[in-house]
This record gives sequence, C-alpha cells and structure tokens, in this order.
Amino acid sequence: MNGFYSIWTKPAGKNAQREFAMQDYELACLLLSVAAYENYNGRTKLYADKTSGAFFMERGLDDIFSRGMEEFEVPEDIDPKVFWAAGKLCALKLEDMPSVMVDTDLIIWKSLGRHLRDKSVAVIHREELNPAIYSDPGCFPMKRGYSYPAGWDFNIRPANTAMLYIRDKEFRDYYVKESLRFMQNLGPSEDNLCPMVFAEQRILPMCAAARGLSIHAFCPEMEGLREQDMFTHLWGHKNVFKFNMDERRGFIRRCMERMRREFPEMYERAATLPELKEAAV
Repeated sequence: MNGFYSIWTKPAGKNAQREFAMQDYELACLLLSVAAYENYNGRTKLYADKTSGAFFMERGLDDIFSRGMEEFEVPEDIDPKVFWAAGKLCALKLEDMPSVMVDTDLIIWKSLGRHLRDKSVAVIHREELNPAIYSDPGCFPMKRGYSYPAGWDFNIRPANTAMLYIRDKEFRDYYVKESLRFMQNLGPSEDNLCPMVFAEQRILPMCAAARGLSIHAFCPEMEGLREQDMFTHLWGHKNVFKFNMDERRGFIRRCMERMRREFPEMYERAATLPELKEAAV
C-alpha cells in the first residue's frame, strides 16, 4: 500500500522559507516513520515545496522515500496562517488512489493491510464535536456566494486525519474539492484552529456520509490511543519537547535505538546528520 508525506513551509513564515530546518525530534520521528512504513506497509513519497525539498536534497535524504520526492504548490488564495495544514490536501490531490496519507509526526508500527482490505475510508480515530474546537459552521466569515452542500450533516463526529486512507479517486476528488473550496472562500480570520480542523477533519466525514460511505476508525475514541500499539502520534507532545530538553533527548535516543535495532540502514543515515549524530549509540 503506497503512503505519502507532505511538508509545506509557508505557514512557518518567510524566515523558514529562506532557511527551513526540522527540529531534531521532528527529523528523528520522520526517519523512523518512513523506515517503519516501508518495512510494514509499502512504498513512500514526499510531497515537498521548493524549500523543504532543498532541505532533504542537501542532507542526502531525498532517496529515503522509495517513490521519490515531488514538488507541489498550494493555491495563493489560501491563507497559510489560518490553513497551516492545507499542504496535506494539495498533496492528496496529486496522489494516486488507493493510498495512505501519513503525518510527519506519526509512526505506524504494523501492517494496515488486513484492516483496510474492504474499507473505503479509514482514519486513526474519531473525535467529539467539542464546540471550542469544532465551531458551528454558521460562525465562519464566508465570502459572499459560498454555501455548504445541501446534503451535509453537521452532527457527524469529526475524523482525525493524522493517518488517512482513501480507496477511490472519485471520493478523494470530492473531499479535496470541498475542503479547498472552503479554504478559498473563508473571509479574513485570525482563528488558526477552528477553520483548519473544519476543512480537514470535519468536511471528510460529511463528504463520506453524503456519498454513502462509512469511515473505519482504528480507535473509535481518542482515548483508545493509549491502549493500542499500532500508532505513535507526537501531536501535542511536541510542545513538551520545546521546553523539556531531557524529555526531548530521551525521545530522540529511543528513536535512534529503534532504528539501530530494526532499521539499520536508516540508522546509518540518521547517525550522520548534524541534528542527530550526538544521539547515535
């Protein structure tokens, strides 16, 4: 099963676009994620903008993705400060289906094959309709002329897309079209959470329901992530790494040790990188 990652640097601002860098823990996680995915599931690709692509080329990491790297762009009329994950949807638009979209801070430790065999759409877990995160759609300042599709059910629970599997091109096209249409029709906004999660994680299940498709969730509830051994998702824990250096170094050492034991070729690449060589064992 093909998988893909994406990195869009524009949300990080002009300085990051000139001198893009990944944090050491981000790089360790991504390298381990790619090694594990290629071992258990299939071939990977990185969709990168010019800046992030240059970062991987300069470090000689462009070939860790067995399907290579492909440059992609995000439409100029999408606000990168509000829609910081828009790059994922633009990458998804370019990928052949079926495929698995994987966040750069997610590691998949086992084969997905038997779980996806008869599925149309799959995600890592479902989420509750918390109004502090998933706002009432009527609250968004949409541009004149925009309207939500008549068949959407706004009571459907959101779906976390740290991992997203889609089988069919037709559904992929419908989801991406509606997500990008929402992004391009949002008026000026300072909110960099609610519009983004609506576009990515709430539109998906509403599109699926409108097409009569069910979504398979590996964990029906987010709390189930604590009781499984298939996924490691850093997500909010990255904030801990920014301030707790002991925790950060410990995570990097564990990533390096896991690569050394299970994916020695990736470990040898990682051990030469300036960000990670101090953690080599």
